[in-house]
Amino acid sequence: MHDWWMSFESRHLRTARIIVYFTCLAGVVLVCFILFRYFNLFHTDVNSARYMLSALVQSQAAIVAIVITLTLIAVQLTASAYSPRVIDIFKKNPDMWILLSCYGVSIFYGFIALKLVEGEEGEVVSQSAIWTLGSVTISFEFCVSLAYWLGAFTFVVLFPYTLNIVRLLKPESIIKRLAIEITKDKILNMEEDPIQPIMDIVHGSIMKYDFETTRVGLKAVNDQVIKVIDSEGEKEISERFCEHLERVAKLAVSKMDEESTIKVIANLYDFGESTTEKEFEMATNEVIHHIGLIGEIALKKRLEDAGMEAAQSLETIGSDSAEKKLDATACKVAEALWYKVGYNATEMGLLNVAGQVAESLKVVGVAAAERKLDGAAREVVKYLRVLGEFSGKELETLTYVAASYIILVGKIAVKNELEIVTQRAAKFLAELASLSEEPTTEAIRGCELEYREDRSFQKFMKIYEHELEEQRAKKNQNKKTESR
Repeated sequence: MHDWWMSFESRHLRTARIIVYFTCLAGVVLVCFILFRYFNLFHTDVNSARYMLSALVQSQAAIVAIVITLTLIAVQLTASAYSPRVIDIFKKNPDMWILLSCYGVSIFYGFIALKLVEGEEGEVVSQSAIWTLGSVTISFEFCVSLAYWLGAFTFVVLFPYTLNIVRLLKPESIIKRLAIEITKDKILNMEEDPIQPIMDIVHGSIMKYDFETTRVGLKAVNDQVIKVIDSEGEKEISERFCEHLERVAKLAVSKMDEESTIKVIANLYDFGESTTEKEFEMATNEVIHHIGLIGEIALKKRLEDAGMEAAQSLETIGSDSAEKKLDATACKVAEALWYKVGYNATEMGLLNVAGQVAESLKVVGVAAAERKLDGAAREVVKYLRVLGEFSGKELETLTYVAASYIILVGKIAVKNELEIVTQRAAKFLAELASLSEEPTTEAIRGCELEYREDRSFQKFMKIYEHELEEQRAKKNQNKKTESR
């Protein structure tokens, strides 16, 4: 029941609030009617009625003035803490307007009842009927009592009002209200940006190291954008969304807030997974570019975990793209893995991140070769070769890993009859052997033990040996030419 009500409230806020306050009204009037009948309170002295109505009206006016004043102060403080755009949320919130209506009706009804009270001091308020409907008779005494019941209702209604306002002041509630405004039409409209108000809150929370608010804000925007994106507006929507998250990531990196940086990458990954599933290539390419860019920025500040997150996210998007046979997208992943993450990791000497990049390239390359994606498989072996060459003697472990993964991709390429990929893998492996012979030879020996009965491996090694002989022959020829 609670889950259903919360879902209904999020979709039909105004209707839900009216139901709550009307239920309070019906409950209070019913209880007061029963109590008045049980204790025989329908007989009131004229003076008592005047004093009670007068005091009730004055107290209601004072209370509503105090409550509204405090609400406006809360709005001002919340707006200064988060964003001026928060004021629109309170303006659209139905609680304050319903409360004002309840108090207004009750106060003016009290004035009317007070005006109509007639009689001398000591007399009882008239019991004569003023309205009859069938067997039901409404006396003036009942009307005076109703003013008291409405007064009780206006006091009771302060409890749900206060509870709703306090709940609304929470960052999570504000973010949810703002997220509802994120629609396709508003995102595509250049005059307004529905994402910006939530991003203002996220920026402020990063400045205050409020990770929970950052997490909620990013997830709310991500979930809503995933809902509204379609094939018609994928480019514009993905660009706006990714640019916002890039700015958040840059702020987080500047504050050395690695946890928030990782959360930004994770949200981009979720968005990229969704667009890959829907085969929105332009949107997915935008995500790949920004994940790589954030990984590069993070690694330059030596935020190693953020770099690992970027590599792993690109790996999954790349393998999923290969599964969907999106060759161009898988190529973009391979490019981002090396140029944005791998290169900077090796430059900074972050061995773990560079190793993860090699692993991610291998996963993408294997997926591409198995799906016979010639372009992506070629890109992967190229960047594995560059990674191995770039590592040099200082990071021989990476050269060993790169050589092993080139052999694996080459073996699968042979099996799937990808001749160009096979030739390039063999060529790159031979070049790697010429540059770093010891780790490359060790990688080949390790693969021989693992794949010695695999015919695809044996065929690939023959192609490699032929390529290696050709390269050595060219090298000797060049030496003879130079000596002459």
